[in-house]
Amino acid sequence: MSLPVYFDCNATTPTLSIAADAALDTMKSFFGNPSSTHTSGLQAKMILESTRQKAATATGALASEITFTSGATEGIQTAIFSAMQSEAELRRANNNSHLKRTKVLYGATEHKAVPQALAHWNHILGLNLECISIEVDNLGQLNLEELKKHLPSALLLCTMAVNNETGVIHDLNAIAKCLAPFRNQCLWMIDCVQGLGKVTLDFNTLKPDYAACSGHKIYAPKGIGFLYVRTGSPIVPLIVGGGQEKGMRSGTENLPGVSAMGAILDALLNPASGLFFSHSTLVEYRDLIVKTLVETFPTIVFNTPFEVSVPTTLNFSVPGFSSREMHDLFDAGGVRVSSGSACSSSKVTRSYVLDAMKVPEWRSLSAIRLSFGPATTLQEIQKGCQAISEAGRVLRQSCLLPRNLGQDSPIPLTDGVIQLTENSASTWLLVDTASRSCLIIDPIDEVSGRIVQFVQCQNLKVAAILDTHSHADHESCRNPLAKILENHMLDFGKTDILGWPSQTIKVVLPDGNAADAISLTCPNAIKNDDQSHCVLVRVLTPGHTNDSVCYLAARSLADGKVTPESVSLVFCGDTILAGGLGRTNFENSDVNSLYDSLKKLNSILPPNALLCSAHDYNSTFTSQWKLEKSTNPLLQNLFCDASKCCPEIFAEQKTLLDQGLSQRESAFQGMVCGMTSATSDSVQNCVSLPFNDLKNFFLNHRNNICVIDVREPFEFEIAQNSSPEVLSFFPDLGAVPRNVPLSRLVNLVHEMFSNSSCPKALLFLCRTGVRSEAAARSFRRMGFANCWSLIGGTATGCTIAPFSAKQKETTAFADSRSAP
Repeated sequence: MSLPVYFDCNATTPTLSIAADAALDTMKSFFGNPSSTHTSGLQAKMILESTRQKAATATGALASEITFTSGATEGIQTAIFSAMQSEAELRRANNNSHLKRTKVLYGATEHKAVPQALAHWNHILGLNLECISIEVDNLGQLNLEELKKHLPSALLLCTMAVNNETGVIHDLNAIAKCLAPFRNQCLWMIDCVQGLGKVTLDFNTLKPDYAACSGHKIYAPKGIGFLYVRTGSPIVPLIVGGGQEKGMRSGTENLPGVSAMGAILDALLNPASGLFFSHSTLVEYRDLIVKTLVETFPTIVFNTPFEVSVPTTLNFSVPGFSSREMHDLFDAGGVRVSSGSACSSSKVTRSYVLDAMKVPEWRSLSAIRLSFGPATTLQEIQKGCQAISEAGRVLRQSCLLPRNLGQDSPIPLTDGVIQLTENSASTWLLVDTASRSCLIIDPIDEVSGRIVQFVQCQNLKVAAILDTHSHADHESCRNPLAKILENHMLDFGKTDILGWPSQTIKVVLPDGNAADAISLTCPNAIKNDDQSHCVLVRVLTPGHTNDSVCYLAARSLADGKVTPESVSLVFCGDTILAGGLGRTNFENSDVNSLYDSLKKLNSILPPNALLCSAHDYNSTFTSQWKLEKSTNPLLQNLFCDASKCCPEIFAEQKTLLDQGLSQRESAFQGMVCGMTSATSDSVQNCVSLPFNDLKNFFLNHRNNICVIDVREPFEFEIAQNSSPEVLSFFPDLGAVPRNVPLSRLVNLVHEMFSNSSCPKALLFLCRTGVRSEAAARSFRRMGFANCWSLIGGTATGCTIAPFSAKQKETTAFADSRSAP
């Protein structure tokens, strides 16, 4: 396997050979304690002090002003604690009189270590200082006018040299000028983590009180850094006990780390070493990457203002792609970048740095940071550009970017259900390959671009674009989407407010009532071996809203009758959620109508009908009607013992549940459309399988296991083409991995329920183990007891082997047709 391209140097840098060799040499030959007075100790002391002098020279400081630490976080803590403790002592000495310094200030884009440390020590020391975030402009520069307003009453100002997310260089000289009239009162700390080795640091001229630097951001090992403390500035040690570092930081010094950092500082101070490249060369490298990114993603937007940033950091967003998707794509392609997403959550985390710069919300949500270092070589840059170009090719094949005419043929289309989820809201597509048509249900604006690209790329006909209800929290994007896709829309006449067409057929439901339906061809999700006709049936189910409906994907007999067993899928909107029911406390809701609608559905739906809801708050993907009836207390009472759940009792219980939604909305940071508690006690059992247990797992299950890779096809495909990261699953045991991404997981559920020859054991995997765990828990919830997720996924560093061509079963969104 080829080595990855490491473009995440702002997070950490690889340890360069000169640093590793220096550390190893120190451990082998100069292992003495610098505090010892014998020869070995004196040799160690020489390494310590020579590195201290190099750090001072690199920052325009005095050697006596440099204290070695474990890294920048410790340095920041020490600086903030020292400033606040000195204020606490002053207040005690003056009996709390003349409290002129009542504020601590920090830039809105500071690393979280700063405001968290300010809040922590303010609380511990009981100072009750006001912690004020100084806003920045759209270039990320501090608002100096706002700063000047607060400085007369400030104890401490915390700023940074270079921002870690955007690479923005802060104007330290301008800040120093603002501070000048208040230097006898306000202390100044600079976070120089991203500045050392990238911009000129001259503490003798700037005269900050504190500055923190870290070794692992400039190619030294982790666990070493230093703190600059200006002569005369207050310093109170966090760690006491041995008196090392002149009493400012006790504990035997990390001499191998110091030695390694000394080797790096040597190279920084001696450009002739050729290890670190000039600013102009790094700008050329950035331009190469920018050119490749623009060619690959024509709509890309750069969040980094190039005119005021270091050339080694690029922050960008691509319309239509979440940061999580882009991160997964790059990582699978062997390019290490950073994203702002919380990949273990269904919620995407916005970038507080970009929010502070007032960029549009979508850019903050979808931001990617690509950062190389001053020692990154041209060969690495070129290799990274090739990998980015390959990522674009795979996205075009996957119908996620516009295809080049005559090139990039799309991955073959397959039947089934596609679930596109954004912030817990789900849009559903039902695709049929024979007619090259699809249905779109509950479209949301966040994925509309993805839908348009898919339909146009695959040249599909759209039978209908449907909503299951009117939405309380947003306008439906159904009409704008239909306008964009008008050349692909089939004509079924005028539509109602939810998109249901006027030209329909009549079918007879299992309860004997007639209903409107759209005639369909039969995709795999609902077909079987008979010659029955496929339909999408509309069932009126008011309650969550007065216009709520459910759409049943089913087969009808020649006389138009729909039998219970012929209903495969139920697109139920927010009427039924996995583990819950839609809320009924909107102005256009009616809890009594919901009671009647649930009764109606129970007379129509078979136990095994799969439910496709408009929201997926717990990453359950789908559910079964019989599962909801057996696990939801309200439904249990409704259908098992009517005496316990007459309409009045149901309304009372449902109202109480809806009143508890405010807590759920706080967790999801937005409106929650129904009560959910999808994880039952039976699913709490561990689904994680350690890599060390794999062999025994396969031996125990032999030929009765299926390995499912739940990565999205574009991610899966590029991993095979560039830097394979798929486990060697002991082929002699017959376990051949299969790609079924989360967006097509419903099809696998349908297949497992309908195919008696399916394996008894399922092992899910993904890049990190997070998505595969969600899949395994979902299957466990639906009764598949022997489902597991590989801990750490394909990133665990285990044996690597690419899939053969026959083992690839991917489509534009997934492939779930072949039997395991």
